[in-house]
Amino acid sequence: MTFFDNLKDSIRQTKYYINSNNLESMIWLVNLVPTRAGFSILKDKISAPFWIIHLSLLFYVYGVGNYVYQIKYAQGAMDFIKSFVNISLFILILNNSYWFLMKRPLLKTVLGQMSLNDSLSREKESMRGKHEKLLGVIKKILFIFYGFNLIDAFFVYLPHRVNVTNDYYSMTPCVGLEPLTTTPNREICLVILCMQEFSIMTVVLNYQALLLLIIAHTAAMYEMLSAEMLVFDEYDDNPECHAALKERLPIMIQRHSLTLNIIKNIKALYSMPLGVNFGSNAVCMCLIFYVPLDELVTLSPILIYCFLVFFLYCFLCQRLINASEMFENAIYSCGWEKFGMKEKKMVFLMLVQAQRPVTILAADIIPVHIYTFATTLQAMYKFVTVVKF
Repeated sequence: MTFFDNLKDSIRQTKYYINSNNLESMIWLVNLVPTRAGFSILKDKISAPFWIIHLSLLFYVYGVGNYVYQIKYAQGAMDFIKSFVNISLFILILNNSYWFLMKRPLLKTVLGQMSLNDSLSREKESMRGKHEKLLGVIKKILFIFYGFNLIDAFFVYLPHRVNVTNDYYSMTPCVGLEPLTTTPNREICLVILCMQEFSIMTVVLNYQALLLLIIAHTAAMYEMLSAEMLVFDEYDDNPECHAALKERLPIMIQRHSLTLNIIKNIKALYSMPLGVNFGSNAVCMCLIFYVPLDELVTLSPILIYCFLVFFLYCFLCQRLINASEMFENAIYSCGWEKFGMKEKKMVFLMLVQAQRPVTILAADIIPVHIYTFATTLQAMYKFVTVVKF
């Protein structure tokens, strides 16, 4: 009876999280698979078995497999190009794995700050509808990201990736288990490849989803701040409104300061990993475009993934920039000229802070925004056109 009660509670909780548009439900969504794998983003400790298996298989399948393929089997330039795609993926996966292992304390700090900021933004009942709407959009982005990548993986990528031949991805799948056409070598190799690819999906997809959530939620908090600042312009010149202004303005300053601190921690959390991922994604896309059209189909899942992640990085960071600029304009338009001298000084300090540009830098060098996306694609097109044609 206890088992069925626990099952009902689990189903009820899952339905609640799926239907709710709040930060808690979205953290549950991006933490669902990591929790089952033993490395919940909300806990201090991680499960060693998952990471031992994941990293061991990663070096065996991708590291040793690519090395052996290039030494023994690669013959022409095209074989080496497709093999270097795998090396770029190896670097990307290793980078995301390192991030999950080494950045956990700072990640927990950011999640705690996000929860505090989120709760402060819901204090006013009149703003809860806007808050739910903004977070609903973020949740749809997460569902689309997960759904698109999972469909792409299960129906296109995995059937070819776990193939024990070298025909598709130019990599020796299971070094030392040859020949792979006999039993049980073939079955053992299939198990190894499936375990490796599922562990990779667990790490990479949840890393990307977590990044999308953090950036999109911070942009939403800026939009909430903008909406509340504009409410001040509707206040009348009477004692009640002055009292409400004196009560709300320090809270707004606290929330703005908290948002700026979150952005500072995001830069520390993602700067170098973003730089590595940008480089590996760009290399992957350039190399994939170089292969013949008939072989491009087998590499299309990797191309689609790299393109989608690259676009979402730039799109959401651009949204964060736009939201911060919107907040700056809202401070200008909050009716500060009707405030008392003390409140005017507080608004001025907020304005000075808001005028500082909010930009996420990949590797502390490349600004991540939609212009970067456009110029990178343009440069890649020129490179492929010159080299291939």
